[in-house]
Amino acid sequence: MTATAQQDELRVLRFSSILTALFAVGAVAVALVSDSETMTLEAMSGLVDVVVSLLAIYVVRKVHEPANSRYHFGYLKYEPLMIGLEGTLIAAVCLTAIAYAVRDILHPDPVDDPRLVIIYALASFVLSIVFGAYTKRVGRRAKSNLVLAEAELWIIEGWLSLGVCVAFLLAVILSRTPTAEYSAYVDPAVCIVLSLIFLRKPVEILRESFADLVDANPYAETTNIVEESARACVERYRLKAVQWVRVRKAGRRIFVIVSFLENPEESLEERERVRQAVDAEMGRLNPDLDVSVLFRGA
Repeated sequence: MTATAQQDELRVLRFSSILTALFAVGAVAVALVSDSETMTLEAMSGLVDVVVSLLAIYVVRKVHEPANSRYHFGYLKYEPLMIGLEGTLIAAVCLTAIAYAVRDILHPDPVDDPRLVIIYALASFVLSIVFGAYTKRVGRRAKSNLVLAEAELWIIEGWLSLGVCVAFLLAVILSRTPTAEYSAYVDPAVCIVLSLIFLRKPVEILRESFADLVDANPYAETTNIVEESARACVERYRLKAVQWVRVRKAGRRIFVIVSFLENPEESLEERERVRQAVDAEMGRLNPDLDVSVLFRGA
């Protein structure tokens, strides 16, 4: 990643943390005034987002630091660790919100001022979609998975806010009909639906971050590309065979180790030439890969 791309990454994450904090303050205020479970969920998830966005700024700075004697592969694992923490916090918020919403269904408690919720949700929809689109463009330009994930969260939040806006508009309309008593169930029902939708994201996040942290093989497609290139090197440089290929992922970097069985009849000079050629060819395979090439006697 270039210095300019890193600056763009940090700038958009700082902007995201400021905007997230403003949304969280607004959601807390609306939740207190309206006594809405949906807005309480929004406020709690907003506070989680503030913590995560601040951690993201720290992590982005940290992952670019070089390896040292203590951390031989650098600080790249900080990224999946932070993402896993985000998933855990979001899941905890959603499960807590569902519990409170079920309580409200058993003991209905009408929202005091649904108009505040409608105004907040509409503003949240517009700002989240616009900022999400901008963040996605920056993420693609900077080639930052962290920023792209942040953009997806903003866009999801925006469409969910539109759903909240429509639901509470229907609740206001329902409150002016003979079936007004049913309007009290709109808030906890919307809260449960949103929580269940939100829960899909932390499940995916936790699965991916866990696989990253335990060094699971990240991408079958990447492995196939590496293996095809390795087999091509065997034929091109008259090596004996590919002994094995190992792939691990650490945040935004993928580490590949390829072990070849070399031809023992070759001279030392020829072996060294082949080593350099294969190392260079494997290194050009993908700029996101960190490739190490080993040679062993057949």
